[in-house]
Amino acid sequence: MSNRYRRYSKRELLGSLYVDYVMSVTDLGLAPKTNRWDVLRAFLNVGEARAERLVEESGGFLLLQSIPGRPNTGAIYAYIERLQAFFWLRFEQKEDTLNGEDFQHALRIHHLVRFVRCTPGNSHRRHRRNRKARPAEKGADSIAAHFSAQDVSLVAVL
Repeated sequence: MSNRYRRYSKRELLGSLYVDYVMSVTDLGLAPKTNRWDVLRAFLNVGEARAERLVEESGGFLLLQSIPGRPNTGAIYAYIERLQAFFWLRFEQKEDTLNGEDFQHALRIHHLVRFVRCTPGNSHRRHRRNRKARPAEKGADSIAAHFSAQDVSLVAVL
């Protein structure tokens, strides 16, 4: 059988996802707890780039940073406000040659929003029916525990 007409999945075209620490807010010369838009502005200035796409969530944002006037020069970064740090979300097949379409595919296929969403459970699956909250899921303690578990899993990837 010929592979000439084989269809590749979008996951195969991007490859496996890797997460690398880039820099913290203090590395940018800013004070901790600086407004997220000032942090974004400083990050883009360091790279002499622009934000081609931006997805904001309660726990931070994802952005496709690219070089102005040069197509397919994008890379995806996550700013996790809780950690006050930027992470590079790179792929096995494409690292810094992404475009807007690749960004949209990566968002959907790799569920990238999970890195910056600040909700208990942090699952990409949503249930339409209401479920009674279990005692362990109530209150600020469960949210703090969720962030601790998320931070540990993110650091484990690094």
